[in-house]
Amino acid sequence: MMSSTSLETVAYREIRGRIMRAEYMPGSMLSENELAGLLGMSRTPIRAAISLLEREGLVGTFRGRGVMVKEVSAHDFSEMYEVLVSMQLFALDTALKRQLAFDVDTMRQLLEQQQLALEQSDYYGYYNHTLLFTEAILRTIHNESMLQIMELYRGRYVFHTVAYRKKYPQYQPSRSVQTNRRIYEAVKNGDIAAAKAAVTEQYADVHEQFILGGLMR
Repeated sequence: MMSSTSLETVAYREIRGRIMRAEYMPGSMLSENELAGLLGMSRTPIRAAISLLEREGLVGTFRGRGVMVKEVSAHDFSEMYEVLVSMQLFALDTALKRQLAFDVDTMRQLLEQQQLALEQSDYYGYYNHTLLFTEAILRTIHNESMLQIMELYRGRYVFHTVAYRKKYPQYQPSRSVQTNRRIYEAVKNGDIAAAKAAVTEQYADVHEQFILGGLMR
């Protein structure tokens, strides 16, 4: 028999995964009773899982209305993106200064999985592996605080990007995998300057889109 703690964890991971895959789009109302029936458990672990998701910023509870999947604003997303870019550039610089070796085998595998997800129009897999690729770079310098930030951002970051692609299917992703391929080749060849250039060039393009969209000044 599973403990209430493990049921809470199962419920949290399942509901979070469904949100990140945009099975529940922004503004969707979630029913504790329906989720309990879907997952085959009582409302107690469902309620505990929802509390965790609320702290993560993925849902909000409204008295008299229930639980709503929260939209990740473009402004919030742009700020998360800037933090991830900054951490990536710092990790590349620090690894060079300390002469640390990158895990190029893992980077290659994640890049291959990202490419496969793109070919299969698996937006969740595509963007999740984008973050895992960045995480592989950050792990090089053994900074646990950075990895905690990555985990804090993961749910909202992936949810925002996947929901956007589902809402606007005419816009197909490709830039992230191209950039990661450039980073991988540069790191494999020991050319950290080229890896940083790939990161900053993508940021410049995305930053321009944010400005055009009125999200930044």
